[in-house]
Amino acid sequence: MSGKKVNNDDRTFLCFDLGTTRIKSALVGTGGKIIYLNSEKSVSYYEGDSVIQKPEEYYDAVVRQIEKIRKEYKRDFENADSLICSGQMAGILSVDKNWEVVMPWTYSVDTRANKYLGHIEDKMASRIRGSSGGVPFMAAKIKWIKNEFPQEYKRSYRFINLTTYVAGRLAGLSGDGAFTDYSVLAMNGLANIDKEEWNKNIIEDLDLDISKLPEIVRPYRKVGIITKQRFGSKNDIKVLAGIGDQIAGFIGAGVLKKGDLVDVAGTYTVLGLATDRFIPDIEGKIISLIYSGIEDIYYQLAVVAVGGYLYKWFIEKFSYDDSRLKKAKDTKGLYFIPHIGGRTAPPQPYYEGTFYGLKWNHDLDSIYTAMLKCMSFEYDFIYSKILELDHLKRDKLEKIKVIGGGARNHIWNEMKASILELEYAVMENTSFEILGNYLIARYGNNIRKGYSDLLHQNIVSVLENKKPEKEKIEYYRDQKELYRKVVDRIGEIYRDFRKE
Repeated sequence: MSGKKVNNDDRTFLCFDLGTTRIKSALVGTGGKIIYLNSEKSVSYYEGDSVIQKPEEYYDAVVRQIEKIRKEYKRDFENADSLICSGQMAGILSVDKNWEVVMPWTYSVDTRANKYLGHIEDKMASRIRGSSGGVPFMAAKIKWIKNEFPQEYKRSYRFINLTTYVAGRLAGLSGDGAFTDYSVLAMNGLANIDKEEWNKNIIEDLDLDISKLPEIVRPYRKVGIITKQRFGSKNDIKVLAGIGDQIAGFIGAGVLKKGDLVDVAGTYTVLGLATDRFIPDIEGKIISLIYSGIEDIYYQLAVVAVGGYLYKWFIEKFSYDDSRLKKAKDTKGLYFIPHIGGRTAPPQPYYEGTFYGLKWNHDLDSIYTAMLKCMSFEYDFIYSKILELDHLKRDKLEKIKVIGGGARNHIWNEMKASILELEYAVMENTSFEILGNYLIARYGNNIRKGYSDLLHQNIVSVLENKKPEKEKIEYYRDQKELYRKVVDRIGEIYRDFRKE
């Protein structure tokens, strides 16, 4: 008889990612193999300055996909162990005591609460950073709702995020069962991460009601069940708390040990570093510190820009075909400030998109190249602040993983490699948020072991590496210094106009 261990674990895991532009649905096997994967568009509703999404539509999409999985993969579905959702992090919605939506999902591109964000930042930015680690987007939105929609605020029993709504409704929760996971607390602004509780003093000073905030839980915490009768599984399906989409993606890409770097070239372009403790950016107020809710895994990160939105805007508005451009065009002297709708890091909501140095000889290729180049300079700015915060020299870190929809843009990867002076490891395309969800659902606190298993099974791998080029490092060095000066001066203009 062979001594080889046989894996008889046939459990499967229902994993969903509730993104800004797309909803991903998957059924994942115990070894990490994605049995089923679907992606569909999510809908945003625009009216004036208002940009909202309807939580009920996300719930309906998840239920439709569960039904489809049950129909097409009956045997695998019957072994479903648990369901977990990742999703958008910088937004808020509210429900009444019966889990009915009072305020729809208002997320980061909805700038109606920016005035309140600015006031809170002016008053207590360092204090909030030291307590919760980041920019108080949700605190500002709750304050905005209280002042601008007093009846809705009064009817709101709990303020929650999108993943909570979907998971809670699937589990049949009432308002008393509301929860939130640790990963969104940095963008909430109302928590004390060290004590793992809400910060009563900050909440009182903002004149908000602590009773309207949910319980804080680990991402692998079981918050309820879906009974086996509902969809026809062999056993009741555990509903887990879930996690923010960016953090799920970091976990799925294996950014798990101190010093691991990641570039998320997605709808929101994000630069992140894994660390093992709470190191908030109290003085600079640029880098957010997010606790994953998993032991010893923290992330220092910043949203560089709404890169995916910006890319889509340029391609669609100017009917530009980027596939025909084989290498970056020389755009020395042309700069594009990418902060349409405000700058996130540092939080300067008065910024707008701006061209500087536009000349007669510039064409759409020039503008496209400048857009990628200047977003790369923004990456470098964030990277320099992370190094400064951790007292690290630039040569201490050598490699960065890149994931997201823009990870296959070879022109951009070459730029970023030379501008940041890092080797870019382009990850083989897969749904990292889904894999992160799977690792949390199956392994809980032991996700490093789970990621090792994924590597062994070749579920995740590196497609190619882009190394920095010495000549280009020199070429970009002076440009990025000038870019920072341009950004600062233009920011002064926008800030002064806001005061008038």
